[in-house]
Amino acid sequence: MKTTIILTTLALAMTTSARCFPDGATWNNREQARTFINDACYKSGGMFTGNYAPRQLKAMCPRGQGQNIDFVVQNLNGNTGFDLADKDCYDRLNSEISKCPHGGETTAAGWFFRAKPGGC
Repeated sequence: MKTTIILTTLALAMTTSARCFPDGATWNNREQARTFINDACYKSGGMFTGNYAPRQLKAMCPRGQGQNIDFVVQNLNGNTGFDLADKDCYDRLNSEISKCPHGGETTAAGWFFRAKPGGC
């Protein structure tokens, strides 16, 4: 049992990497940024909804509060397309908004996520 838990934890740690950007623009309005990703991840026809082909990248650059925001989601699998769960999309991008003053990026479970204020 303990071996299984340790191996599972190691596997998850090896598949996730995250970093906050050390400098650059800061969030003018985090709540507005969350509204943008809510619409992109949950609404029918939202920018980040639907299937992703192998290695497909989807990006958007909305402008709000005098600031462009660079949002990127990419399927890193080179062989198979996937449909990213709406909640995973929102949670990963929201993590960059909440935890990183200058935005950040994460690679997790075969997906890449970036949220960067002033980045496009």
